[in-house]
Amino acid sequence: MTAMMACTGHAHAQSAVTMYGRINTGMVNYSGYGAGRGAVTQQNNLSSRLGFKGREDLGDGLSALFVIESGFSPDTGAGALGSRETSIGLQGPFGRVKFGFMLTALDDLHSIAGPGYLTNVTNDNLNGFWANGFSNMFHNNNGVGSSTDNCASTIAGNHNASNKFSFDNRYGNSIRYDTPSMGGFRFATHAGLAEIMGCNAYAWSNSLQYKGNDIQLALAYNLHHNLRGKGLDDHIVMLAGGYNIGTQGYIGAYYQTLRYANPGQNALTQDGFGLVGRRYLGPHTIELGWYHAGQGKGDQTPIYSGISIGNGSQSNLLILGYRYAMSKRTELWSQLAQLRNGSKAQYDFGGTGPVPGEALQGRHLRAIAAGIKHDF
Repeated sequence: MTAMMACTGHAHAQSAVTMYGRINTGMVNYSGYGAGRGAVTQQNNLSSRLGFKGREDLGDGLSALFVIESGFSPDTGAGALGSRETSIGLQGPFGRVKFGFMLTALDDLHSIAGPGYLTNVTNDNLNGFWANGFSNMFHNNNGVGSSTDNCASTIAGNHNASNKFSFDNRYGNSIRYDTPSMGGFRFATHAGLAEIMGCNAYAWSNSLQYKGNDIQLALAYNLHHNLRGKGLDDHIVMLAGGYNIGTQGYIGAYYQTLRYANPGQNALTQDGFGLVGRRYLGPHTIELGWYHAGQGKGDQTPIYSGISIGNGSQSNLLILGYRYAMSKRTELWSQLAQLRNGSKAQYDFGGTGPVPGEALQGRHLRAIAAGIKHDF
């Protein structure tokens, strides 16, 4: 629904405010956790949101922009104002600059090679396969030393101070700049500040993308400076690509390499990749995905990062999905997913609640999900 409002101050100024959103919920059965946990079936909220976005024409190609997007749970009625994208900025021939609470530039790569249908069950960002989002499951601990060394509590992660290791997140207290498209290329840089005296902590995300008629390529780099503690710099480099096979299909892939600083010991490193393929048959979409978290190398960090080390620390997430478009806005969907942990790996599906890491080692977990989504 769109409300158009004419401004009276300047003859050329016009503003438009749009309300938009998504309601997406489904039933999920989890199994494979062993005798101590058994199987469970539950109803999950799957990234539902309500938002307002606006644009005002200021003349000479310049526009003012804002967005206020809130997540909510149709299964429980819970929600928080501004818990998702919330920003204000300007756009013009120079590009776009925004201030507020926003997804990183690295997250732009997710549409290229991440799961095409995001749920909190198989969302690789939650599970840790993409940019080590595993940290969503952390306890509220500091990266190194005492609480005075913790500089990360006001930067990233939906106001969740425990989410220090994830590279793909929303930065609070942040500023982002996107260039205009130049021959199919565009660049984005995004910085979030901790705003804590004596820390000089910040998160910095960058991406360079190319988009042609049927091909997409992107390279991203994130730096976390002092987020886990003073004197610690953590990095990720990610490369992603995608190709449209006419109008009948799509293939995408990504490769990432992570490095966590570890004073006095070897740095903790991990490589990973993902592959996704889709087949379009009229209103039907079939998707296959394979996401791999590689073996951790080096030494473990003082607070467990979600990355185990040594033989058996790798894990694989396999996804088979089906979607049926009932209209342009309403879809029925289903997913079958299997997560195969190595003997030391501690990855889990999203939406299950806290599970002790040791109980996940060597497990072959399964999730069967089905639901309905409506965009408005």
